Amino acid sequence: MTARSTPSTAFHTALARLAAAGIHCTIETDGKSTGETWAAYHFADTSHLTWGAYSDTGAENSATHPIASHRHLNAFHTTDKADRYHLFDTGDFDRDVANLVAWITELADNHGRPRQ
Repeated sequence: MTARSTPSTAFHTALARLAAAGIHCTIETDGKSTGETWAAYHFADTSHLTWGAYSDTGAENSATHPIASHRHLNAFHTTDKADRYHLFDTGDFDRDVANLVAWITELADNHGRPRQ
């Protein structure tokens, strides 16, 4: 007998792909039972980034919707000087995650990776 597999969520799949690229984010939530969940990454220069997954039903910062319900990913990079917002919304989950990983990796190269 084999164990039943649970379909991966868009959020957790993106989180795993970032981890595979050496970007280890923390999971944050607003603390409500049906609240929002997002990921955060803190760079060596004290700037930080948050990102979340949005479903095609309009759920914001959802950690529960399957990849098939992917709408877009969004990310905010906050520094002492400015905030940058980036929307990954091609509608293709794999492409959006690849673009998110590439952007955060570039930021890590520019702002430094934290000591692990």
